[in-house]
Amino acid sequence: MAFKRMEGFAGSVPQGFIDRNVKICPLCGTDFPHWSIDQKMQMKLEGNLYLFQCEQCGCVLSSPVPDVTGFNNTMLTTTGLLKKLSGKKNGVIYMKVQDAGSSGRAECVGKEYTLQEINQMAAEKAPDGHTERKFY
Repeated sequence: MAFKRMEGFAGSVPQGFIDRNVKICPLCGTDFPHWSIDQKMQMKLEGNLYLFQCEQCGCVLSSPVPDVTGFNNTMLTTTGLLKKLSGKKNGVIYMKVQDAGSSGRAECVGKEYTLQEINQMAAEKAPDGHTERKFY
């Protein structure tokens, strides 16, 4: 995989998504995950994925491209219909733990969580209990 920060326009949507929505790594608790991204093309039901890697522990989270780009909120799209048929809620962002990195949280690998659950895990894991990234 070729993880990197996407500072230009081409990667601005997925980079902005992860930087805005997951400010604390849910596996290691760092408040500076400095996420890098990659893409995984696949012919599976959930379609192509964006992959997000924490710079601190190396864990990898993934989310379907439509969840990241916002095209998951209606059953009128193929993606929305497939999501509904698989028992998931439209308009809800799902993320899967692909790799636990050095976090020691191997029990999370392969499990899927909502974005809200990811942020709850992060809040519980954060060393000082803060859920907002500090800027110095």
